[in-house]
Amino acid sequence: MSVLNQDKQSENWQKRLAAWEALKDVPRQEDLLDVEFSNHQYEQVTEDEALDDILDEAQILAASGAYFGDEGKGRWSNSLAERVDVVARANSGPNTGRTIWYEGKKYIFHGVPSAVVSGRRCLIGTEVVLDPVSLLEEELDPLTAEGINYQDNLAVGNFHLITPYHRIMDILGSKSNSSTGVGIKAAHESKVRKTSVRLDQIFNSDNSLKSAIKKDMESEYLGFLNQNGLSRQDVVKKLEQIQRTNPRVVPQHVLEFAKAQARGNINTAVKYLVDLYVERIRNNVAFPKRTDVTKELQDLLSSGGKVLVETTQSFFLANNTEQTSGEGTSASTTAGSSIADLGIDQSRYKTVVINVFKFPGATRVGRGDIPASYTSSTTFSDSDITNLEKLGEACTDFRAIRKLYFSSIAENGLLRPVKYSDKTGDYEVGEAMAITSSRKFGEHGATTKKPRVCGEFDCVMAAQAARGQGKYAVISAFDRGDKCEKLGLTVGYMVHFDETSKNISKDQQGPFMDSHGRKYRNGDIIKPGDSLPHYTILEHCHKITKIMDGWIDEPIGASHGFSERNKIPKAAMAVVAAIEHYTGLEIIGLGNGAVNDPKIYIRKLND
Repeated sequence: MSVLNQDKQSENWQKRLAAWEALKDVPRQEDLLDVEFSNHQYEQVTEDEALDDILDEAQILAASGAYFGDEGKGRWSNSLAERVDVVARANSGPNTGRTIWYEGKKYIFHGVPSAVVSGRRCLIGTEVVLDPVSLLEEELDPLTAEGINYQDNLAVGNFHLITPYHRIMDILGSKSNSSTGVGIKAAHESKVRKTSVRLDQIFNSDNSLKSAIKKDMESEYLGFLNQNGLSRQDVVKKLEQIQRTNPRVVPQHVLEFAKAQARGNINTAVKYLVDLYVERIRNNVAFPKRTDVTKELQDLLSSGGKVLVETTQSFFLANNTEQTSGEGTSASTTAGSSIADLGIDQSRYKTVVINVFKFPGATRVGRGDIPASYTSSTTFSDSDITNLEKLGEACTDFRAIRKLYFSSIAENGLLRPVKYSDKTGDYEVGEAMAITSSRKFGEHGATTKKPRVCGEFDCVMAAQAARGQGKYAVISAFDRGDKCEKLGLTVGYMVHFDETSKNISKDQQGPFMDSHGRKYRNGDIIKPGDSLPHYTILEHCHKITKIMDGWIDEPIGASHGFSERNKIPKAAMAVVAAIEHYTGLEIIGLGNGAVNDPKIYIRKLND
């Protein structure tokens, strides 16, 4: 039997069939599919040769995710960190994970800048939201255990607290696959209401802290419990159940907070929190030093210093990226917004942003379908697949599935609806591609462990990110082309509305949806550089795929011994050239290994 939810599979299949019947006769877009890139050449250069001219005189640097997070920003940020005086985390919170390797060991950070392991000066800014207890237990205590002294190089600003009640609202109030369960949305809601508790309040009087916590709890948390019909005992039981399978989401201090409230009332819970913060934060010598982050950065830049802004998540998860904001995070995580959240005046200093993409394409854990994905972003969560192991033996023949997928792409670039079958059941070929790709490439969230739904490199969205964050780009995991005979680039979208779709308007010409004053209709084409419509239209878009060769016979992966002496395969150069052509990006680096160091820096030799 299929490992996927069969009702959802049937629904997905019907949508594929309907779109195919409506769009199969759309003419081939020659300007998208017939461009030739085989003659483009690149040379491998050193990191200094690639970066020196770009970063010359720049004082503000940022390596910013340009898709939907999980692009491998850590390795690129760590390289840039060697060129600056300070690394500063700007905003958002521990709902993301940054994985790096240092001296042969793997570290995952959620709130602390990853450069902390190398001794670089690291700051956590005032617009970050963090649970200070988990900050210590998850990130700093392990550093101490490894003999890494963070006290001399890490300082924290007056950040907003994620409290146990924020986490409870997130855990018990979010839809499946819509949240990481660590309290981000609820903490940002407190911030917007101007009731959030900040770190500095822990270091002032107990009465002041008690008053601030109680005011914030009363503003939302108690109403949340009533609205959801949750008794205090219900909360404890549900948290205990979740903790057994996911202790990171329900750490012990969150459970103890719920138990304190169940034993008494709001005052009992508030007292528990005050005592917890006094003991674990105020009176704890292990807690990092505090500083005025904005003032320190302003003084540094004024004296000619350099800062690396550690962005989190990505351009398309930012709540101020209009097209996708409804399915993103609660913070403004674009590069420009992250810099602004640190109190830095960008107009005074040269700023360079390097966009970070992933190969072969965009991946998603959270809700929000994107056109370049192989299947719906909720395919795994709808089937209660919470880790890669739950995929079982489904769709294990990576090469056969890819061969079927690429042979099913029609003349106009649209994917025909075909099925792949194995001993576990039947799968629409996009579903099979999602399963086999996630397993083959080890794609799962560093924070959630949920499998990511993979897809093609999306040149339409990449072009939008380039316009918003600048032209320079690196592509992580480019060595995955070593494993592929064929690769797909999404070079455009076709629009198709099911007649029964919600929010569809109709006029004499048929169904349409409006965005930015344009009416989008069935069969309309969206190309790289076009105005990108709102998410409610994007979810009705189907990818136009340009098929390109992989380089399975000429691997570039570090595990194959690829070095500066090796020539970049022609097929790899053609893919780089194609991405640059469709997006307006200038690609300067390619990731070719699982750890930090293996990277290929490149420079174009011809136009």
